[in-house]
Amino acid sequence: MPAGIDTEIVNIIGLIYDAVIDRAGWQEVIDLIILYVGAQVAALAAQGFPRGNVIVQAASNIPAEFLAAMGNYGDDVVNMWGGAAYFATLPLEEPRLQTTVTDFGQWEQYRYYTEWGRPQGLVDQVAMLLARDATMFGSLGLGIHESGKVPSEKVMDGLRVVAPHLRRAVVISGMLDVSAAAALTFRSALEATSAAAVLVDADMRILHANAAAAGMLAAGDPVRAVGGRVALREELVPGHLRAAVRTASQNEASLGRRGIGVPARLRDGTALSLSVMPLERRPTPGIAPAATAAIFIGPAAAPLDMPADAMRLLYDLTPAEARV
Repeated sequence: MPAGIDTEIVNIIGLIYDAVIDRAGWQEVIDLIILYVGAQVAALAAQGFPRGNVIVQAASNIPAEFLAAMGNYGDDVVNMWGGAAYFATLPLEEPRLQTTVTDFGQWEQYRYYTEWGRPQGLVDQVAMLLARDATMFGSLGLGIHESGKVPSEKVMDGLRVVAPHLRRAVVISGMLDVSAAAALTFRSALEATSAAAVLVDADMRILHANAAAAGMLAAGDPVRAVGGRVALREELVPGHLRAAVRTASQNEASLGRRGIGVPARLRDGTALSLSVMPLERRPTPGIAPAATAAIFIGPAAAPLDMPADAMRLLYDLTPAEARV
């Protein structure tokens, strides 16, 4: 177990990656997070754009009538978080307590509170953005009951450890979304998705490549095979991808944000993004048993910013730090 990370967090992180393979597992993830925080209700959701497709959706302890009504208060939710302009500045991965942003005494003016929050006895909320770009919006919300306690800083730090793993899982689930709905196995989802996926061992040896990845490897753009190992044609920070795969194979809880959103581009300048997902601890039928990680390659949500992206990779910056 990594130093400083308790067993509860390590278990949640492992289950997050299990849920990418078997989506029914998201319910257990959200149930454990709500227990860890000591919250009353919880909801995890990610929606794709422009189709509006549900990528990830799980809720815990929300009565059916309130769950069905959650989508009716979009404007109120944004306004209770300080309005659209402030909401747009909220950093990814950073848990925020709502009462530190807007005053509880002002909530009475919003139907979201009077019709949804107050009837459930909720007096605060921890929220964390996981994705906010042209392709996807994802968030985690945890409602605090009037009989409960405000999460301690230790608990908030635990959520910060979980955050990049949740973000990675949401991003990869988005790549698999169209194909996974009809897929019987994780391998069939890999074969059907338009995103490229390469399965590798701890030494980057290529164990399997789906059709999209095989085409990229054959063209050497943006990935190529060198002595049977996968490598980027050009890498902003040399060795970064290899380090991410090695970390994933040794201890997935330590992977953090390393290996998520690794920038790449095709020879024609098209921006791409790579994400590394640990595989070693989870038995996956049809997948080579030696596979320790899956490298997913898909369209980037934003154009490359070479100096900023290089700094982010070099210093393992959080999304908020990278923006600064």
